[in-house]
Amino acid sequence: MTAAIAAALLVLALLDGSFAGFRASVGRTGLINHRRSDYQAARRGAVLICVLLAPAIADVCAEVLVHPAQLGQYTRAGRAMLAVYGPYALLVLSALACYAFLNWRLKYLASALILGPFTLLRPLVVILGAALGVTLSTDAAVVTAVGLSVVAVLAVEPLAGRLWYARHRPRKHATTRRGAWLDRRR
Repeated sequence: MTAAIAAALLVLALLDGSFAGFRASVGRTGLINHRRSDYQAARRGAVLICVLLAPAIADVCAEVLVHPAQLGQYTRAGRAMLAVYGPYALLVLSALACYAFLNWRLKYLASALILGPFTLLRPLVVILGAALGVTLSTDAAVVTAVGLSVVAVLAVEPLAGRLWYARHRPRKHATTRRGAWLDRRR
């Protein structure tokens, strides 16, 4: 049971990392086919979350090897976190399924009603799940592991944006003559 909870949390973190990597790369025009770069951004996000989660995973593995009796604390915290993250993930994945398979009107409806607001709520959901997991645990090692994992999940998108996509963002050139002309045209 504990392995299933850990695997479910890891799968959710990998999905979230992939989506965060993709979100860090978006902002380009939709008229250009950039599917290959979208896949690359998702892969980068997944790799980045794996790297960022490594300290939390190492902490949990070391603690469970040294103190096997603490496994129940991790299980309780993981179950509580899944109670928050599971419904959120199901709604996001169903909106993505709508976006992938339905016509363009329903795609944009799913994006406007679910994906947009849920992207804004994501940090709060991450913190809420972690707070619930920490509340149900009395062990400092569990609190540390949960804290490390929350920092990792919340750091993926801004870090991916800085590492790979910051140079691709358009810059304002209001001080140059060309920039002033562009600003007037907008």
